[in-house]
Amino acid sequence: MYIGDKVVGQGGALAKYAAKISKFEGKPLYPEDALLALEVDEFIDYVGEMFSAIGTSFKIEDQKEKEAYRLKLVSPGGDVHKWLSYIDSLLGKSKSGFAVGDRLTLADVFAFCQIQPLKSGFLDGIPVTCIDEFKNIQAHKEMMASIPAVKAYYAVPKMPVYKVYQ
Repeated sequence: MYIGDKVVGQGGALAKYAAKISKFEGKPLYPEDALLALEVDEFIDYVGEMFSAIGTSFKIEDQKEKEAYRLKLVSPGGDVHKWLSYIDSLLGKSKSGFAVGDRLTLADVFAFCQIQPLKSGFLDGIPVTCIDEFKNIQAHKEMMASIPAVKAYYAVPKMPVYKVYQ
């Protein structure tokens, strides 16, 4: 991607850049306060760690073995399940419903956009019910999906996976 004449290619860096220049209700999605920014980064890293565990499954060539491995990841005791439990507990501690602080941040966008596709059926071996037990993640999804701009964006699905955001 080009920003001016600069080529930038790292997704996380692009997301932070976009969050710094984007505003929601007059405030940037990436906090200016250094401690809140640290908490946003920390939350995003938790979500990233969860997906690192899933990423290892793409190296498995045998389809049945891949599906069994992914099912193990999202089952109780599996690495993804552990991360989902931890993220769910963090969201449960929030008084505002937001991942960090009392307003929408990039951490909320990451949680919404990265976790919900797990229930899309897109990844073979991961049941569409895999996040149903995580009530705080579900409440966060409902909160995010009710934001008028988000609701409008996903109202007309552009791809089948978009239904998980509604």
